[in-house]
Amino acid sequence: MANKGGTEIKVGIFVFLGILALLYLTFKLAQEAFVPKDTYRLYAVFNSVSGLIRGAKIEMAGVPIGKVGEISLTPEGKAKVELLVFKKYKVQEDAVAVVRTFGVLGDKYVEIRPGTSQVYLSEGAMIAKTESSVDLDQILANIGPTVEGLKEVLGTQEGKENIKILVANIKDASESFKKIAEKVDKGQGTLGKLIADDKLYKDLSATSQSLKNIAQQIEKGEGTLGKLVKDETLYKTLKNTASNLEKVSQKLEKGEGTLGKLINEDALYKDLRALSKDLKNTAQNLDKIVARLEKGEGTLGKLLKDDSLYTEAKKTLKSVNRAAKGVEEQVPITVLGTVAGAAMK
Repeated sequence: MANKGGTEIKVGIFVFLGILALLYLTFKLAQEAFVPKDTYRLYAVFNSVSGLIRGAKIEMAGVPIGKVGEISLTPEGKAKVELLVFKKYKVQEDAVAVVRTFGVLGDKYVEIRPGTSQVYLSEGAMIAKTESSVDLDQILANIGPTVEGLKEVLGTQEGKENIKILVANIKDASESFKKIAEKVDKGQGTLGKLIADDKLYKDLSATSQSLKNIAQQIEKGEGTLGKLVKDETLYKTLKNTASNLEKVSQKLEKGEGTLGKLINEDALYKDLRALSKDLKNTAQNLDKIVARLEKGEGTLGKLLKDDSLYTEAKKTLKSVNRAAKGVEEQVPITVLGTVAGAAMK
């Protein structure tokens, strides 16, 4: 009996030690699960991390790079999350931490979007940019009043009538689209012809081929446009022309040549201005003379205005004509010629 009792004690001690070992291993495994080895701590502050738990995964580009540590509340009422990142992974200072939902069950995890900076965060640093997950309950809470409003509107008799009218309009529109589709399918109308008739395609194909041929001709330097593109003679000519124009412009600027002097020297301007002044004075004098003539002043004015001189001149001419005829009748023409010749000598 004594041996049996000693054996039971030994078995009990052995079982007790086994339980202690199991508890120790469980504790170590749990600690390893919550605080993995070879990690460094980063922190991120979110407006909300609802559903995120300690030990959740941290991913970058779909690759697990760590686990979530402690989650605490800041004095400002925000969630501060400890991020335990494996030491072999680096996080840039402009990276963004986002709370995501994984799978159908809605498990939350933290995604870190890499940045572009060449500077990396060190132990205990804070990720400045964060994005909280969308809370489904909050979305439903926001949608709820809207749904209730729709129920109130559509639940009335007027709302039901409006729905009927809307359904009827949709049905009519559907029938119209169906008829249009049938016409298009038959090749009726402009759109139908564009779709059913391949003439447009052929025309476009021919146009494309023509443009291709023109491009090839230009590339070969054929035709006027091709020569303009390929031949450098025009370019050189234009360049020389531009150079010559520049030289002419410089000469004009310096006052060289006749045109340059006309542009730069003001002597011609002064002469033309003086001539204009003289012409103006002459015109004014002519105006005065014409005015005096109109008034009949002076010899010429009297000649223009007084018709007595015209009458006297007419009488004198008649007397001269009579005298000439009398002389012609009394003296022979030969004598008159001889007298005239002697007078001329």
